[in-house]
Amino acid sequence: VITKGNPVNTFFSYRFKGLSPVDGGPLFYDYKENPERLYGKNKHDIFTYAGYQNAGYDDGYDDGSGFQDDPFSETSAAANHRVKAQQAQDKRRKKKKVRIAIIVVVVLALLVGEFIVLMDHWVSPPSLSGGLSDGNPDDGITTNTEGRKKGCYTFLIAGKDRAAGLTDTVLVGMLDMENKSLKFVSIPRDTAVNVAYRPKKMNQYYAAAENNGRDGVEAMLAGVEKLLGYRVDSYAIFDVEVFVELIDAMGGIDFDVPVDMDYEDWGQDLSIHVSKGYQHLDGYEAMGVFRFRNSYANGDIGRIDVQHQMLKAMTSQFLKLHNIPNLNKLIDIYEKEVITNLSAGNVMFYVKEFLKLDESAIGFETIPANYNGVKNGMSYVFIHVDEWLEYLNTWLNPYTTEITSANVDILYESNGQVVATSGTVQGPNKW
Repeated sequence: VITKGNPVNTFFSYRFKGLSPVDGGPLFYDYKENPERLYGKNKHDIFTYAGYQNAGYDDGYDDGSGFQDDPFSETSAAANHRVKAQQAQDKRRKKKKVRIAIIVVVVLALLVGEFIVLMDHWVSPPSLSGGLSDGNPDDGITTNTEGRKKGCYTFLIAGKDRAAGLTDTVLVGMLDMENKSLKFVSIPRDTAVNVAYRPKKMNQYYAAAENNGRDGVEAMLAGVEKLLGYRVDSYAIFDVEVFVELIDAMGGIDFDVPVDMDYEDWGQDLSIHVSKGYQHLDGYEAMGVFRFRNSYANGDIGRIDVQHQMLKAMTSQFLKLHNIPNLNKLIDIYEKEVITNLSAGNVMFYVKEFLKLDESAIGFETIPANYNGVKNGMSYVFIHVDEWLEYLNTWLNPYTTEITSANVDILYESNGQVVATSGTVQGPNKW
């Protein structure tokens, strides 16, 4: 029978085989003061035991405490004293380590705060463009260089194929920090544009310039200016293959693919084979979904709708992560592979402001137009000028002055004819 008793002052550790108190610890024998008592791991838990003489003790047992098991050895007593002193010293060291850890945490917090301050100095907004156009950006004349709305930044994003340099994906947009909104508008590849060559399509600007020894970027910016009525502040033009790297750097994307997609184009080294349904896509699969348009009844417009859904999924994933672990890798890809006027600090500015937005404040639209237009047997998209100007002034105008038809140069349909807001359709052989 083991019963709890009173603590004693003097003890030697004497380990018994096969005995343990109710707390699950080892039993020790109090040799000098009370030979009929045992105590547990807690020296204040005393137990009375009858018949200990027949139990024997274990000379080879080591519980890891450092105490010696032989109660009759002076060496054991000295060793036990050293162990107790060491344990007390270890406790003091632990307390000191805790204090040091607290100090380190405080210092790190201060350093992080300082880093955030430095980060704010490093992050820089992009430069602003000159002002509203006079409708003819080729002459380099702009008007209303003053009067920018506070906190508004405009941009162009264009994706081109590596084989021909055609920009089949074109988006313009504006970040409005005051109203906390971010709007994107897609301009279809077949949108009619007022140029002297054929075909007069949006996706030709970059390739036509590059193939004739001119600056493709400048041609693209000037072409977009004709539709917007102003020069965008920032631009990013990239090969569609870079899209693969960017998605992979994000860890892929979860997306509901609307249809089975099977398409081969050996000339572009393009192979698309993605099944319908919700799934996780890697960069190459996402790029295939982004470019696919063969099964859509409305062709390129159907593709744009899917692109908008994918971009929404990407922004949603980005906002939920709040901070992409591979952000440095994304910026590295951006700086090396994208044609842009944005520095790393400018990119971080957009990222920082983007993360402040609510998901519902980010919108994607397609420019209002007749998407089924035809001219000389070729498909064209003809912009609805009045609807476009209304949307433009509501969501994409960074100036306090209203944009009018005098600021743009847009081809549109009127009484069965294609005319230009500038008054002249360019080119000797117009179509």
